[in-house]
Amino acid sequence: MELIDETYDGRDLLTALATTTDAVSLIRCDLRGSDLRDADLTEVAFVDCVLDEVRLDGASLGGASFTGCRLMGASLPHTRGLGFTMQRSNLFAANLIGAVISHTDLTGCRFTEAVLRGADLRSSVLDGCELSHADLYDAKLDGADLRGAALGPCDLDRLHALKGAIITGQQAQDIVVELAGVTIVDNG
Repeated sequence: MELIDETYDGRDLLTALATTTDAVSLIRCDLRGSDLRDADLTEVAFVDCVLDEVRLDGASLGGASFTGCRLMGASLPHTRGLGFTMQRSNLFAANLIGAVISHTDLTGCRFTEAVLRGADLRSSVLDGCELSHADLYDAKLDGADLRGAALGPCDLDRLHALKGAIITGQQAQDIVVELAGVTIVDNG
C-alpha cells in the first residue's frame, strides 16, 4: 500500500497502518511533530517524508527504511528492531541516544549536532555522512566505516569517542594536524 502526499499525526498514521497487512510505503508524506512513541513501524518505508520533531522513542523499526527524509529535531532514543536503514536523510539536531543502528547503511545522512550518546553504530556504513558537532560520547563505533564521512572539528574527547571506527589515513592526518598543530611531511 502506498500513501502519497498525505499529512498525518501519530494517531491517523497508526490507524492507517492497522487497517492493512500489506507492506506500507509513505511517499512525500508530512508527519511533522507526530507522536509515534513505542509504535510498531516494522518494515514501513518512508520516502522523501518530512518527520521534523517526530517522536519515535522506543518505536519498533525492524526492516523500516528512511530514504531522503527530513528528521530535523526528531527523537529516536532507544528505538528497537534491527535491519532498518536510513539513507540521504537529514537528522540535524536529532536525538538518537542509545539507538541501535548497528550494521546499518547510513549513506549520505546528515547528523550535524545530532546526539548519538550511547548509540550502537557498530559495523555501520557512514559514507558521505556529515558528523560535524555530533555528540558521539559513549557511542559504540567498533567497525563503523567513517572513511567517507565529514568528521568535523576533533578535540581529544571526540578522538576518544571515535575508538574502534575505521577512518582513512587522510582523516587521521587531518585530526593530528588539528589537535597538535604539526606539519606532516611525506617521506616518499
